[in-house]
Amino acid sequence: MSGARKVKRLEDFASIEPPRGSQTTRFSEEEINSFLAYDLSSKYHACLKSLIVRIEPTELRGVSVLDFDRLGMTSKKFFTKLIAGMFRGTHTLSMRGKVIAREGKAHFELEEAVFDDTSLPNFLVEEIISTVGKRQKPPFDPLQPSQMPYGIQRVDFYKGYMIVRQ
Repeated sequence: MSGARKVKRLEDFASIEPPRGSQTTRFSEEEINSFLAYDLSSKYHACLKSLIVRIEPTELRGVSVLDFDRLGMTSKKFFTKLIAGMFRGTHTLSMRGKVIAREGKAHFELEEAVFDDTSLPNFLVEEIISTVGKRQKPPFDPLQPSQMPYGIQRVDFYKGYMIVRQ
C-alpha cells in the first residue's frame, strides 16, 4: 500500500463517529519519502524545494533544499535578520534530531545540523526550521509541541520505518 493510501486510511479512521478502538499503521522510510516527494511537495511553500528523511530508532535525519530568496525571513530578531542577510539562493540543510510524538502532540528536537558543508550553531538552524514551518499551510513550528493530525496519539520510530498509533 502506498504512503498516500496509508495517510487516507489514517484520515478515514479519524473520521469514524463515534470513535472506536485504536489502529496502528506502519510507514516505511521509502513510503514516507515517496509521499513527501509526490503527494506533498506541490503543497510546500516555495521556499521548501525538497525534503528527504531517514528513520533510526533513536533519531530522525533529514535533508532539505531551501530557497532563501523565497523564504522571506522578516522576524525582528537580530539573528533572523542576520540569517536573512547572509543567505541567498538555494542551499542544502542536513539535520539530525529526535521527534517526540506522544499523547497526541509532536515536535522535533534538533541535535546537529549542517548547512551546505558547514556546521552552524543549532540556534541559527532552529530559527530557519521554525521559519520554514511557519510558511507552510497550515503554518506550524516543528520545534514546538503541536497537535498531530487524524487523531494520532503516538509515533514510534525504528530503523527504516515508523509505527503510527491512533
